[in-house]
Amino acid sequence: MIPWLSPLRIRAALATLPLALPLAAQVPIPAAALAKLPPALNRPVDFKTEVYPLFKSACFKCHGPEKQKGKYRMDTREGAFKVTGDHGPAIQAGQSSKSAIILMAAGLIDEMLMPPPGGKPGESDPLTPEQIGLLRAWIDQGAGWPEGPIADVVTPVRFDPDLRKLLTASCANCHSGPGAEGGFSVDSLERVLAGGKSYGKVITPGDPRKSSLLTILAGKDEDIPKPEAHRVPDKSLKTVEEWIRQGSK
Repeated sequence: MIPWLSPLRIRAALATLPLALPLAAQVPIPAAALAKLPPALNRPVDFKTEVYPLFKSACFKCHGPEKQKGKYRMDTREGAFKVTGDHGPAIQAGQSSKSAIILMAAGLIDEMLMPPPGGKPGESDPLTPEQIGLLRAWIDQGAGWPEGPIADVVTPVRFDPDLRKLLTASCANCHSGPGAEGGFSVDSLERVLAGGKSYGKVITPGDPRKSSLLTILAGKDEDIPKPEAHRVPDKSLKTVEEWIRQGSK
């Protein structure tokens, strides 16, 4: 036998080679911290109608088709199930408490809260305990992800309760009651659609491009006093835009 082909030499040579797919070591999380994780929801969870829309609204801004911070992408199965360098698998099917996205969403990994805090209120809200419980249930139930592209699920946006709460919080101080500024009131759907005395109708149901309310709420209408004071968080602005797109009902 040729010496350099002997079994002993082959085994010795292979032992010096790095593994092709090394397993990342997960930073240990104290048991006391894991015990504080929101519990998984006690019901079946649907990926298409519940999990994917949550990924889209909370994660795609930084980890979607246009941007992948940390080289992590969540709009594809291959990208979402990536093994991270320091925190183990991002999603470990059947074991949500060992899945990095859960640990980060719950703030159990130092300086890695996901979504990260935004610069303005409402821009990057943390996941609620119920949302984390939803993701935990999906992962514990096997983290099923169907083949092929995921069709968008349109969530209905209605004046009650969605827009009433948003507009009341942002606009009611000046645009409510009999003395509403400019004659524009957010007290009811009818009054919002009616517009005001100064600017007339500011909403064209079904057509965001013709709805000046969006320009006002973006803080970009230079025809009104202190346009920046009318600005709402981007997340709220998108909600109003979707409400108009769906027909302003």
